[in-house]
Amino acid sequence: MHKRQITMIIGIMAVAALVAVFAIVFNSTPNEKEAVAATSSQSSKTVDKKKQSTSQSSQKVASKKNDAKSSSTTDVEKTLDVKKLLKGQSNVPDIASVNQKGNELTVVLADDGTQSLNDFMKAYAKATTLVLKSAKEQSKISTVTVARQVKLEDGLEYAVAGKWQKDQLTVVNKLAVDPAIKDVLLSASHYSIGGSVWDAFSQQQKNDYQNHQQGGQVEATDNGFNKWVQAGIEKNK
Repeated sequence: MHKRQITMIIGIMAVAALVAVFAIVFNSTPNEKEAVAATSSQSSKTVDKKKQSTSQSSQKVASKKNDAKSSSTTDVEKTLDVKKLLKGQSNVPDIASVNQKGNELTVVLADDGTQSLNDFMKAYAKATTLVLKSAKEQSKISTVTVARQVKLEDGLEYAVAGKWQKDQLTVVNKLAVDPAIKDVLLSASHYSIGGSVWDAFSQQQKNDYQNHQQGGQVEATDNGFNKWVQAGIEKNK
């Protein structure tokens, strides 16, 4: 009897121990699930942040590429192709040189050596007007200088030259398609007529310029323009 009681007590203790173990297991399971869920949520947030960061980086790269493309396109648009502009035009001189630096465009037209003085000046006037009107559409260009060389027995010089700046560029659309040379030159900020041409002018032609071989809309002297005209004189070697 005593042994039986001991056996029952041991059995009861074993059952109690099992119950305690199951209770511990079941009580800890929700906490573990919450920990796993929290860890999973945190991992998802980390992944989302990485995706967001990658997306933002891609957008920045794409934006920079678009900006660079836009900038490149804008630069191309702001460069005036004078050769293309004058190509195929009737009664315009050949181009000796073109230089666009910053907001300044400089064009030198060549002398073919066959034209009369009147035709020579008409050709300069037409080509210059085409250049001026096209340059006006280019927001980057604020100064245009156009000259035409004349061949002399001892070399070359600028037979005629003009410089148009901001205020004068705004009114070039008033010039006719085939304008008179005086209308073109007198619209310039500064103009200069070479000695060989000035000497060949009639008194009436000189009167058109009020007997001023150099002049323009701007009264102040432009030393840079004057030096550039002088530099256009080339003597045969």
